[in-house]
Amino acid sequence: MEYLNLRRLNIFRTVVRHMSFSRAAEELYLSQPAVSQHIRQLEEYFGVKLFEQSGKQIVLTEAGSYLKEAADRLFRQLEDVEQAIRDIRTHRVGSLTLTADTSAGAYVVPPFLGEFHRQHPQVAIKLEVVNRSVVLQRLFRGETDLAVMGYPKQSPYLEAAPFLDNRLVVIAAADHPLADVERIPLSRLAKEPFLIREKGSGTRSTMERFFQEFGIFPVVRMELGSVAAIKEAVAARVGVSIVSEAAIRLERQMGLITVLDVERFPIVRKWYVVHSVQQPLSPLALSFRQLLLEKGGQQGRDAPGCVAAEGGEAK
Repeated sequence: MEYLNLRRLNIFRTVVRHMSFSRAAEELYLSQPAVSQHIRQLEEYFGVKLFEQSGKQIVLTEAGSYLKEAADRLFRQLEDVEQAIRDIRTHRVGSLTLTADTSAGAYVVPPFLGEFHRQHPQVAIKLEVVNRSVVLQRLFRGETDLAVMGYPKQSPYLEAAPFLDNRLVVIAAADHPLADVERIPLSRLAKEPFLIREKGSGTRSTMERFFQEFGIFPVVRMELGSVAAIKEAVAARVGVSIVSEAAIRLERQMGLITVLDVERFPIVRKWYVVHSVQQPLSPLALSFRQLLLEKGGQQGRDAPGCVAAEGGEAK
């Protein structure tokens, strides 16, 4: 089966532009018989005459006029396709899907997204903020380009790179009795009512492992489903909690929350940018990953094979 030849269509458009076979041949660096042969083959393909003689001039037939308009539209569309591909290749357009655990999505990722958006203003960005368990689901199911989280679950199917410190601190209301106490013993902290995150939270997992390691059994007063709820309850003097330091910048500036000086705190972990090794990264995903590594001061320091770091989870 013979297909429509784009080169032949372009020769036809050149003849139409000049309304002359000889001038079209000069522009295309072809012989006039070669141009005439291409037009005859095009006419044979469609089974119609495209030009007719009118005195010493050639004019388009009705079919030729229709083909001219259709060919012009087609070549404009091809130019649009070429431009779109160039834009994708140079990261000007496209889409990027990110998934982040609760603290990272709310307090760590947005500044990096702002920088990325300034560099790629036409890129459509989707950020999903969920708890750690859902982040892992998205990664394993191939439903996200990249994830930002505390250290991921040990798996040969994930690759992680640290890009920023994640400092877990003990927080309390600004007027808490322990606010000005230095080097608070862990045993004293165990007497305070604790506010903790829901199961599946990386911060909760880290906290539980930490206290278990030192034989501490905190009094859990309340389980809350978000960092925002934790902060509000702490500021309302309901209890103390452990959160990422990145999550309380504003509250500390406003004097609503303080960080307690507890021994063995802060617990310093890392934020990681994670992707599935089974899903090739798009150029935009690679670009955002590189931005995290460079701006976070951890360029090129990939975590080897996702071997779990000691107490490395955080959310």
